[in-house]
Amino acid sequence: LKVLKEKISVLPDNHRDALAAELDAIMYTTEGDVRIYYDDDGIKFVRILMRFWYLNGANLPDEIPGEAKVFQIMFGDENTKEKKHLLTANYEFQREFTEGAKPDWTITRIEHPKLLE
Repeated sequence: LKVLKEKISVLPDNHRDALAAELDAIMYTTEGDVRIYYDDDGIKFVRILMRFWYLNGANLPDEIPGEAKVFQIMFGDENTKEKKHLLTANYEFQREFTEGAKPDWTITRIEHPKLLE
């Protein structure tokens, strides 16, 4: 969290705004890697990488340097059009998977390509 807070604190406002995703703005989700592993003490864990595509109205340039063109979707007619960007985010979740363990998930990795770099 400390590293994430430091990165967010120096972001331009438009990039900070682009990190936010309303639940109904998430257009698609899919799981990436799913791994089950044991730590040195023999405790079983599971990690799941989730990918999200979401619409966001932040004022971003049409192209973010170093990344392919940002998809844009226009809503409304010419007089009331609203531009939204289709952005991606990757979150990795982990939890202990041994019998009787609490089903609490921890975020272990957050990626918002080109917004948090």
